[in-house]
Amino acid sequence: MQSLNFRRGSMLFLLLMIVAAGALAQMHDMKMMKGVKGSFVRFSSATEEQFVSLVNAVPQEKYNWRPAEGVRSIAESFLHVASGNYITLKTMGGKVPDGIDMMKLEQSTSDKAKISQEVKKSFKAINEYVASLSDADLTREVDFFGNKMSVGDMVMFSSNHQHETLGQAIAYARMNNVVPSWTAMREERIKEAPKK
Repeated sequence: MQSLNFRRGSMLFLLLMIVAAGALAQMHDMKMMKGVKGSFVRFSSATEEQFVSLVNAVPQEKYNWRPAEGVRSIAESFLHVASGNYITLKTMGGKVPDGIDMMKLEQSTSDKAKISQEVKKSFKAINEYVASLSDADLTREVDFFGNKMSVGDMVMFSSNHQHETLGQAIAYARMNNVVPSWTAMREERIKEAPKK
């Protein structure tokens, strides 16, 4: 009887491992794509991690801070990257998740937890869409505010916009004495390194 229970437990464990391995392989495949799509997904995923890290690092009471009148607040700058992801996604032919009002998204909330969710949701949407494109899709022509561009151009534009907006978010954080976590970790490693 114990032997039968052991075999059932072993089979269940093996089945769970196979399912987990399949899910990990799918994630790994998306990040290991080659070419323009693979590069975009890798850089975009890394940028998402940095954005989420900054969202978490900035104190809630600073979310309505803005460097000057008429300039985006910290909350609006974080939501701007989400808005940009959705605009480029829609331009390329992708579907924006239900319930997203792109015209109002940037001013929709200053709640840190909600902003974190919106940022993650937007990166997931654009990364999955780009990963699903065929090589032929990259040459398809689209209209971007009156400019004729290829889907490949839009992928590059999106990557550029993500990094440009990340730079703004870093500057806003620094102006409020928030050190980005990846910089803090690097500085800590330098301090702990043995002196020569």
